[in-house]
Amino acid sequence: MKKIPPAKTKEPDSLAVRGADIGAAAREWLAAFRPRKRVPLSEWMAEHARLDDGSKFRAFPFQNGIADAFTDPEVNQISVRKSSRIGYSTIVQGYVAYSIECEPRRLLIYQPTIDDAEKYSRDDLDPVLQWPVVRKVATFKPRHADNQIRAKRFKGGWIQIKGANSPKEFRRVTADSVLLEEPDGYPWAAKEEGDPARLAFKRNLTSPRRFSAAGSTPKVQGKSRIDKLFEQGSQEFRYVPCPHCGHMQLLVFGDGTGAGIRWHPKENPTTAWYRCENGCDIDEADKVWMDEHGEWRAHNPAAFPRHRSFHIWAAYSQHPGAAWLEIAREFMEVRKDPNLLRTFVNQVLGEAWAEKGEAPEWQRLYDRREKDMVLGTPPAFVGLLIGAADVQRAGGGRIELDVWGYGPGRRRVLVEHIEVEGSAADQATWAKMDQQLARNWMTADGRELKLHRLGIDSGDGENTMFVYAWARRHPGVVMALKGRPAVGVSQAIAGPTRQDVTIGGRKIAGGVKLWTVGTSMLKLELYGQLQLEKPVDGEEYPEGYVFLPDGTSDEWIKQLVAEQLVTRSLRNGRSKSEWEQTRPRNEALDNAVYARAITYALGIDRWSDRKWQQMGGLRSKPARAHQIEKNEPPAAAPMEQPALRPVGRAPRRPNPFTTRRR
Repeated sequence: MKKIPPAKTKEPDSLAVRGADIGAAAREWLAAFRPRKRVPLSEWMAEHARLDDGSKFRAFPFQNGIADAFTDPEVNQISVRKSSRIGYSTIVQGYVAYSIECEPRRLLIYQPTIDDAEKYSRDDLDPVLQWPVVRKVATFKPRHADNQIRAKRFKGGWIQIKGANSPKEFRRVTADSVLLEEPDGYPWAAKEEGDPARLAFKRNLTSPRRFSAAGSTPKVQGKSRIDKLFEQGSQEFRYVPCPHCGHMQLLVFGDGTGAGIRWHPKENPTTAWYRCENGCDIDEADKVWMDEHGEWRAHNPAAFPRHRSFHIWAAYSQHPGAAWLEIAREFMEVRKDPNLLRTFVNQVLGEAWAEKGEAPEWQRLYDRREKDMVLGTPPAFVGLLIGAADVQRAGGGRIELDVWGYGPGRRRVLVEHIEVEGSAADQATWAKMDQQLARNWMTADGRELKLHRLGIDSGDGENTMFVYAWARRHPGVVMALKGRPAVGVSQAIAGPTRQDVTIGGRKIAGGVKLWTVGTSMLKLELYGQLQLEKPVDGEEYPEGYVFLPDGTSDEWIKQLVAEQLVTRSLRNGRSKSEWEQTRPRNEALDNAVYARAITYALGIDRWSDRKWQQMGGLRSKPARAHQIEKNEPPAAAPMEQPALRPVGRAPRRPNPFTTRRR
């Protein structure tokens, strides 16, 4: 019988070894409950943040101050008023990744529209989710329920990206952090529910870890959300030292008389530098040292540190595209065009555009009148005449008629101001208006022009029926107009709507038509163009230039600038912009706006050089200053304009305002 060996017994464990194992387990267990040391976001990003090419992110010193505010436990709101090219989006990306890896929470990100939200998810958020530090703690698998286009879920939290243009995006969601991206681009109201920015900030009111942030390029002064948020916060600006005298100062663009960016030569900069407040000239190469020794200073310390707000613009950035020379060149390219200059103010200076609609000084306009242009004679560049009329009741009644001439490049000139005396109820008054419709104007280069269209204001109610009656007699030539003065109307001219109906309510095909004019936007355009500087000899007149001939009266010019746009605060905390008159009479301004609206409907902004030549215009390109003043002859013989049809007969040709393309 086989002998079974005795079973082996375990050797007794060492008490020291067992004690060490228990201690290690206890320390590991306790460490799980110990709060993690909060690392400033700038330090975390220096180690973990990645650029699109996978390389490490290297922050500029001014960026570190903004980034650290995101993870400061004493800060619960941040507002950044900024230009482009300063890297704010990268800071937000870093905060999102930090929240996933270090401090899981519920993140709500609002973009201006739902389309913007989807684009942000693909272009900005998805690359962040692939950072190595994020992939260690969270995996976002394709076509997984936790990885949708606008909703990402990870252990301990989630990210939702929403559009501020839909009321549904503000319902049934509660977050810890709410981030507003470009709130100045949000709609003014989410239908009947109110301001989208306010609605967004309410999404984290019940969170014990409440945090909010907004970053945006400002748009319009008085209507900018980021401006208001900045003013409510600590109002921090970046102060940097002069490398020569050590004086701490803000960087400003300047006006050429004090501190600011300077360049040479004036028209086509090839070199640029910064002029210190003490007169020192600072080279671009010193910008790095200045930022390294700079600091953020609060102008409203009462809000610090609860609500920190920052202002930063392109001059501080070390990106090659934000060099002082590039800023100078960009300014020189846009300085004469109000629309392009507005973009420069927003995107480069990080400031709201002062859309005040302030009237240019009438005396300056009076003094700059063209000495070689006379009232009643269209200059050689004019290819189109448009009339605009305003019916007045004062002094027994009269009709103020202005004739405007238009040429290439949206340039316009006052051709003649005419006062037709008489009451609107008197047929003799309208007979005088018939005579003006039948007139010919001889241009400075020998062409004959007639009124292509004439718009007349029908909006006062008292004279509306008389205006309609006259417009019926001149279909296709006379246009009955009514202004829409509300600020924010985005159409220059709309319509027409037929005003004549049968007893059964059917529109009469041959009846009078009414056009509505968005007067606010056209006044802003006119005032911007009146600010354009008159060029010196040899330079081209800028596009949109408004010529005032010799003989234009001071009273007429005062009427042209008789209104200004003002912003008033309302009781509900919002503001309202509206136009107000600065003097009793403003007919010249109204007529200028109506004439411009008609040209907009005709599409002259899109006319080609060939089209202007067909209309009898002098040149396809704008004449230079000395050419216009001397009224030099045209390069080719002008085409003759067709005469107006007799009164009372409707034209058979298609109406360019109503004919649809097939």
